[in-house]
Amino acid sequence: MSSLREQVASMRGMWKGKDLDRTQLQDELMVEMLALLNEMADRIEELEARVDENEDIIEALDSDLADVEDVIFDDDEDFDDEEALSEYEIQCPHCDEIVFIDEDDLDQVAEEIVEILCPECNQVLFGEEEEEPVEEEAEAPEEEKPDYSG
Repeated sequence: MSSLREQVASMRGMWKGKDLDRTQLQDELMVEMLALLNEMADRIEELEARVDENEDIIEALDSDLADVEDVIFDDDEDFDDEEALSEYEIQCPHCDEIVFIDEDDLDQVAEEIVEILCPECNQVLFGEEEEEPVEEEAEAPEEEKPDYSG
């Protein structure tokens, strides 16, 4: 099968041929043009079939990709960026337990509304902690040192 361009070039050459009878030339050109149109229609149908097949493949790939995205990003749907930024991880200075504190709770501590306690040891992490008075050690009277000087 020759290419479509070769068939068109052949018809163009026939048309330019001067030594043929015009009636015979027209008949031959008509036959060639019909053959060319038939070939073009066949190739267009093949291309349409390939396009349809490719569209089906792309739709299947898109669906598969959506399934993969659901699996990969499913856990992240529950993850809220604002929540992530508004929660802090703090280590309790009393028991070394890791405690998560919400930014709103810290704001309330700053406004002296609440205290934040460690859920493990119930010690105050933030807020007004009643300070235990530091017991001052009573100064012991100096013992008398023996006098060795004579």
